[in-house]
Amino acid sequence: MSNKNDKKKGFKKKKLKETNVVPFKTKSLKEQKVETEIETWNKVDSFSKELVDEFKKVATREALSSDECWYIFYYRLMQTMMFEMSYPAFKYYTNWTSRQLLKHHKDFMNSLDEWTGDPDEETDLFGRSKKANKDKILH
Repeated sequence: MSNKNDKKKGFKKKKLKETNVVPFKTKSLKEQKVETEIETWNKVDSFSKELVDEFKKVATREALSSDECWYIFYYRLMQTMMFEMSYPAFKYYTNWTSRQLLKHHKDFMNSLDEWTGDPDEETDLFGRSKKANKDKILH
């Protein structure tokens, strides 16, 4: 019986010694990358672009119009932002985003030749005649 107890005790001692081994770290601190705020911003930005692209694919396949799908998405996004953020931060970011979008849209529209053309031309921006023919008589 003592042989059996010795075997059991020895087995337990070996097991305890094996479990107390600390794993050796192979990565040095130089290899571990620390993310900066810009890298985190870019990562979140790329994720949000992927999310919007995937939603765009879903919106084109649904029975609702694409505009209604985007409205629902925008509504839920703004609702979540309102609940998750403080009111001053929510107000600041929504106003800032609106101004930023309008500025970029204005810059884009001004880059098009149709919008920056000569205003003295006979046609408007949509190709319609600006000057009405007053010589025509309506009966």
